[in-house]
Amino acid sequence: MKIRWARGNETISFTRPSTWFCLGLRGTAKSSFLEHLAMRYMEKDAVVFDMFASRDGENLAWLRSPYAKDKKILLLRGENVDVQSSFPVKAVESLTLNDVENFDIIISASPLHLNPDQEFYNAARLTDLLYKRLHYKRLVYLTVREAANFYYSRLKVSDNQVAAKANMIYMIREARHVGLALGLDSIRYYAIDIDIRNLADFTVLKSQGVQGLASDLQWLYSFFDPSVIRNMPKQNFIIISKTGALGLGQFPYHEWHKEEREDILANVGVKVEYGEAVEEGELKGTFKTVGDKEHAEIVSSYALGSGMEKIAKDKGRSTRTISVHVNSHNSAIQRAGFCPQCKRVNSKHFCETVQRGKESIDKS
Repeated sequence: MKIRWARGNETISFTRPSTWFCLGLRGTAKSSFLEHLAMRYMEKDAVVFDMFASRDGENLAWLRSPYAKDKKILLLRGENVDVQSSFPVKAVESLTLNDVENFDIIISASPLHLNPDQEFYNAARLTDLLYKRLHYKRLVYLTVREAANFYYSRLKVSDNQVAAKANMIYMIREARHVGLALGLDSIRYYAIDIDIRNLADFTVLKSQGVQGLASDLQWLYSFFDPSVIRNMPKQNFIIISKTGALGLGQFPYHEWHKEEREDILANVGVKVEYGEAVEEGELKGTFKTVGDKEHAEIVSSYALGSGMEKIAKDKGRSTRTISVHVNSHNSAIQRAGFCPQCKRVNSKHFCETVQRGKESIDKS
C-alpha cells in the first residue's frame, strides 16, 4: 500500500489497534481494501476475525488464499447448521478467548448461519466475547463489511435503538483497550452515526459515483478534482487521518477475492446443511418474548430443582411466564412426543416431561 500525502503526513502502524472506515459505491473494492488491511495486520502477527460479509459468503475466499496453506483457519457456524470442511469448524457459542489467540484467521460467514437474524445475534455474542479480553498477546483485526450490520447485531441484544447505538459507540471507543483493530465499510456516509464516524482513526474514500461527496466531506473538492472522486480505479483511494492528514493511495488488488455469481462454497469445498431455525426472543415494545434457548433453560432449571419463583427472578420474568413454559413443554410431549422448542436447541429434555426436582417423570 502506497500513499502520497497531499496535506500533512501520517505514519500508519499495523501493530496498533486502529479503526478504519471505508466509504464507496458497490463494486469499488471496499471489501478488497479491508482484506488488504487484514493481510498487513497478519504480517505483524495479528489475528484476522472476518465477521460480516455478503450473504453469498465472500469472506470464505480466505480458504483459497495463499494464507490457507500455512495459517490456522477456523470456521464458525450457527446453531442447527452442519458444516463439512477440511478446515476446523466450531459452533459460535463454544468459541473461547483461547481460540482467538490460537488461530490466525477466524471466519463467521453468512451461509454458515441459518438466516441473517441468527448471524446478527451471533455477531453480537462474538463481539461481546472479544471485549472480555482484559489482556492480550495478539492484536485482533475485525472486519465488518457493512458498518450498519454492526449496529443491527447490537440491536439484537439491546433493549432498544438508543441502547444499541450507545453499545456500539462504547465498543468502538474501547476497542484499543482490548487489542481490537476495526475495519468497517459503508455505501452511504450518513448510514453511520456521526458519533461513530468521529471515532475512526482513518477514513478511506473509494469512488463516490454521480452523487458525489456528502456535504460534510465536500471540502475535499479543493484538493481533488471531482472527476477523480466520482470514478477512480478500484485500487486507488483517498485517505483522511484523525489528525487531519490527507493523501491519495493505492493498494495491490489480490486475485483470490470472490467474484460475482461465483459459487464460493463449492469452490472452497465447504458443504452446509441446515436444520430447523432456532427462534430468538423478540422485542415487543415493553417486553421481550421467550426464545427457544430461554425456554429450554427454564425447563432444565425446573427439572434440576429450581422453583418457579427462583427461575423467574433469575430470568427477569414473571412466575406466570415460567409456569406457562413448563406446562407448554409437558403438554407438547404428551401431545406429540417431543417439545419443538427444546428440540431446536438440542436440549436433553426435548422428549421428556419434567417436574421440579426430578430429571423426568415420563419418557415418551
